[in-house]
Amino acid sequence: MEKKSFLKVIILLFSVFFIGEVFAATETDVREFLNETGEGFIQTLGLVDKAEKYARIDEMIDEHVNSEYMGRFALGQYWRGFDDGQKQTYLSLFERYLKSLYKAYPLDFETKGIGFEISTISQKGNFWDATCVIELPEQYRTENFEKVSVVFKIEEKESKLYFIDLKIGEASMLVTLRGRLTDMFKNAEDEIGWFLEDFEDLTKSNEQRLVLEN
Repeated sequence: MEKKSFLKVIILLFSVFFIGEVFAATETDVREFLNETGEGFIQTLGLVDKAEKYARIDEMIDEHVNSEYMGRFALGQYWRGFDDGQKQTYLSLFERYLKSLYKAYPLDFETKGIGFEISTISQKGNFWDATCVIELPEQYRTENFEKVSVVFKIEEKESKLYFIDLKIGEASMLVTLRGRLTDMFKNAEDEIGWFLEDFEDLTKSNEQRLVLEN
């Protein structure tokens, strides 16, 4: 066999074997992802031991949230001015900061009776918007507050699905974070080193407060 023909055969075989490995999420994949993570999250919230609960939620963030995407988005146009080392430092801080945020809220509540239903799923390129209705347990309901509608933004990346934002009403978590961090950057007079120091101080403050409260 000539060298060119042999090369064509090898390329063809690689194409046949690996083209089937390319992941393209479907609505069914997104629905299963939401149901599994939603059920797992509710079960985790129901844990009695607070340390175990926080550890499990941290693991879920590591596994199911694309904190790198969120961190880059939150920094907006300023991301381009960071060198590689500064980017890595910032992203590590952002992940810690993200994990410190939810722990500021009381998580010692009864989860029995929480309902979770996916109402709509729509695709936009590699991104999906999924609207879910969370039904509150009876003891937490009021006359005008029985259900909460949450829109999850999900990214498809490297054969996996990740959460990158959630929106309740008009409030987007990602947009709120961008406003908060870009204001911090401006207050640091656009100096990257000062910004990173301020961001680390804020993150440490959150973490230390949590240690004191627990």
